[in-house]
Amino acid sequence: MYSKDSVISLFRNFHQLIRKEELLSRLQTLSGLEYPQTSPAQERAAEYTFELLKKDDFFQAELLKFPADGKTVFHDKIMPLCWDISKGQLSLLSTGEILADYEQNSFAVVSGSTATPPEGINTKIITESQMLAGEDPTGALIMLPPSTRPCNTVLRPLLDLGAIGFVSDNLSNRYQSPDACQWVNGCTDAGDWHVTLEDRDFIGFSVSPKIGDKIRSLAEKGICNVHVLCDAKRYAGDMHVVTGLIPGKQKKEFWIAAHLYEPLMNDDSTGVTAAVEIAKMIRDAGQPEYSIRVIFAHELYGFAAYAASLGQYPGENVVGGCNLDDLASCQPGTLKLVPAGEAVPFHGNEILKECYQALNETVPGLDLESVGQYYDDLALGDSTVGIPLTWLMGKGKFWHNSVQCSIDYIDKDIFFRTVAFSAVYISLCANTPAETVSIVKTPSAPEKHTPLRDYAAQIVFKRKTVGFPFSLAKIPHRNRPALPDGMIYGPFANLLANMDGVKNMAEIILETEGERKTELNDGQIQRYLRMLNVLEKYGYLEAVKRPELNEEDIIAALKELGITKDDLLLVHASSSKCGFIRGGAETVVDCICKTAGTALFTTFTNPYIFLGGVNRAWSYRPFSPENIRAIWTGKAGRVLLEKYPEAIRSRHITHSWTGVGPLAEECLSVHGPTDPPCGETSPLAKALERNGKVLYFGTTLAPSTFLHYLEDQVRSEYLDTAVCKVKVSDGTFKTVTIERHLPGHRDFYTLEADNRKFFTKAVAAGLEVKSVQLGLAKLQLIDLKQFYEIGMKLLKEEPDILLCDSEKCLFCSKFRKKKQD
Repeated sequence: MYSKDSVISLFRNFHQLIRKEELLSRLQTLSGLEYPQTSPAQERAAEYTFELLKKDDFFQAELLKFPADGKTVFHDKIMPLCWDISKGQLSLLSTGEILADYEQNSFAVVSGSTATPPEGINTKIITESQMLAGEDPTGALIMLPPSTRPCNTVLRPLLDLGAIGFVSDNLSNRYQSPDACQWVNGCTDAGDWHVTLEDRDFIGFSVSPKIGDKIRSLAEKGICNVHVLCDAKRYAGDMHVVTGLIPGKQKKEFWIAAHLYEPLMNDDSTGVTAAVEIAKMIRDAGQPEYSIRVIFAHELYGFAAYAASLGQYPGENVVGGCNLDDLASCQPGTLKLVPAGEAVPFHGNEILKECYQALNETVPGLDLESVGQYYDDLALGDSTVGIPLTWLMGKGKFWHNSVQCSIDYIDKDIFFRTVAFSAVYISLCANTPAETVSIVKTPSAPEKHTPLRDYAAQIVFKRKTVGFPFSLAKIPHRNRPALPDGMIYGPFANLLANMDGVKNMAEIILETEGERKTELNDGQIQRYLRMLNVLEKYGYLEAVKRPELNEEDIIAALKELGITKDDLLLVHASSSKCGFIRGGAETVVDCICKTAGTALFTTFTNPYIFLGGVNRAWSYRPFSPENIRAIWTGKAGRVLLEKYPEAIRSRHITHSWTGVGPLAEECLSVHGPTDPPCGETSPLAKALERNGKVLYFGTTLAPSTFLHYLEDQVRSEYLDTAVCKVKVSDGTFKTVTIERHLPGHRDFYTLEADNRKFFTKAVAAGLEVKSVQLGLAKLQLIDLKQFYEIGMKLLKEEPDILLCDSEKCLFCSKFRKKKQD
C-alpha cells in the first residue's frame, strides 16, 4: 500500500516538526494539574486541555459536561461520584510520626476515601494475616501484604468484617523504588472502577515499602496504634469531556483518543498532549480525507458517556480511531501496537501492520500484537457501538508507581519517536479512504464437535443494549456476578461483539477462537454460556433460539431415577451444568421438593481462622445464620432458605444443611454448632439411619460429603481441629473449635471424581450409581446404605484411598508417607 521509503520519510518529517519544548511544557503542566486526583483538579485539567485546543485553532472545540453522580449509566457504565480532599494523614500515636500525608503526596490517600470526624479518630492497624487468623478488625485499618493489590475482592470482605479501611504498600518494582508509593485505582466496594452511590465508606492509605515494613513490624507486635485524620468527601457533580474537530474532505470522522484524569506523567498526559500536537501537524500538512476528532475523557467512563450522547449507533459517522496511552517511559521501553477487535471492519488494522513493517528498524521497541482487543477504551469497538480503535501504548518497567510523576521519568527521545510514529500512523489512516484498503478477516478456527459445542449450535442470542455489559447496572448490586475475563480482557468480549442474532454460539465460538488464536476448553465455554443466560435474564440479550429444560423435564428425570415421596435425599446441585433451566435454581429446588419426601441441601460456610494452617481465603466470614450470602455451596440451599418458610437449617457452624419434608427436623436438629462436621450427630448419619440416598443434580461425584462421614467413622488420621469465628447475637465475636474437621486435599476433589480410585473400586465392588441424562449433564443417585457398606470396606482395606497419589500434593503425600513409614 505504501512504500517503506515513503513511510520513513513521513516519520522523519513529523519528528522534525514536533514542537518539542512546547510539548514537554504542556506535558508537565497537564500532569501537575491532574496530580491531586480530586474532581476539582480534573476540572482544571479539562479546562487546560480545552484551552490548548483553542490555542491551536481547533474547529468546534468543546468542553462538555456529563453527570458524575454515582448513578447515571452510559453504555452500562455507572458514572463515578466526584471526590475531593484537602487533608489526609496517618500518624503513630506513640511518637506522632507521620506515616502518610496527602498534602505531601497525593497518592497517600486512595481516591474515594471518606472523612473522619474533624478531630480525627484513634484506632489500630492489624495485618491481613492477623485478621484472617481471627483478630477482631472492627474499627481497625488492615495492613495488606506487599503482594495483595487493593481492589474490590479485598475491600469488600474488610468492610464486611467491620474494618474501616486499609493501608497498602503494594508497588510495582518495589525494590527499585523503595521510597515510592502506588497510585491505587479501581479499589471500590461495589466492584466498579470508581466509587458510586453503591459503595460503602472506607479510608485507604498508600505508603512506601519502607513505611509498610515498619507498620507490619509494629502491628505484628500489637503496638501499631494510629491517629487517622481525613476530610475527603464524595459528591454529585460533573465529568468533563474535551473534544475538537479538524474538518476533512469527508464528514465522517477519524478519532484520536486519549484519557484524562490519571495523575501520572506518562499515563496519560503524554497521550493527551501528543494527540493535540499530532492533529495540528496533520492539519498543517493539508486537509485530511476524514475529519479528525480529538477526544479526551475519563478512561472508559467518559468515552462511554460521549459515545452515548451521539445516539443509538455512535459509529455510524466514525470510520474508526486510535487511542494513545503512555507514549513515553524510561528505558527499557516498548510501544505496543494493539489492533482493534474485528467485529467492526477497520482499515486502520491493516495500516498498523504496514507502519510496523516499515518502521520497526527506525523506531526501536515497536511490538505489534497479533490479536485485536476490546479492553479499556478499545471497548468502543464493540459491534453495538461501532467505533474500532487501535491502541498505541507504551510499556515500561513501572506501573502506577509515583516515580512516574517526575519529568525525569520521561525519556525524551522515546517520547518524540513514539509521537512521530503515532503521527505517521494516524495521518495514513485519516488520509486513506477505507474502501481502498483490503481488510483481511481472521478465519474462524476449524470446526469441532463435542456435546457442549453441539449444544451451543442450538443457541442464538441477540444484543439488546448498546455497549458491553460492564457495571451490570440492571442487576441488583448484591446479586451481580463477576463477568468472565473482566468482560473486556479476553474471549468473552469477542463472543458478545460477534453476536448478530443470526449466528449460533458454536459458530461464534469458532470465530472467537480464530480471532484470539486460542482454543476454548469446555470449562470456559460452559462459564460463558452460563453468563449469557444471566445477561439474557436481566435484559442485556435476547434469546432468539435456545434449548430449555422445564419443570416437567426435571420431574420426569427424577422419577426415571426412581425417586418417590418415600425418599430422603441428600442433595448436591449444580443446575446450570445441565443447560438453561426455565426458572433456574428455584425450579430445580421446587421439582426436587415435589418429587422426594424429604430433601436436605448443603449450606456450608467458611468461618475458619485455622484449618490445617492459618486461613488465607478472602471468602472468610465469621459464621452468622442470618448471612445466607456466606453460603458457598451453590444456589439451591440459599433458594430453600429464601423461598421456603418451612425450611429448617441445622446449627452447625461450617457444615450446616437446610431441608424440608417430614424427616427434616429429625435429621437436622441434633447436629450441634461445634460437633464434628460429619460425625454421628450430622445429617449424613441421620440420613443413613433413615435409608436415605444422595442425589447429584448436574454434578459429578466430586461433592460427595458422605465420604467425609466414612472418614469420621474410621477416625482417619488426617482429620484435625478447626478454629472458627462466630458472630453472636450482640454483634460481638467468639472463637470456637471443632474436632475431627476436614483439612487438606482429597483425590475426589476434581471434576473427574467419577473415574478416580475410590469410585472406580467402589463400582467394581458393586456400588450402584443410577444415572439419567438431563440436558448437558447427568442426575446421579446412590443409596446411602450401599455407599456406607462398600465405602467402609474399602477404607478399612486401604485407609488412604481417599488421598491423591500426587507427590506434589504436600497434604496427601504427608499422610501416605506416614502409612509407608
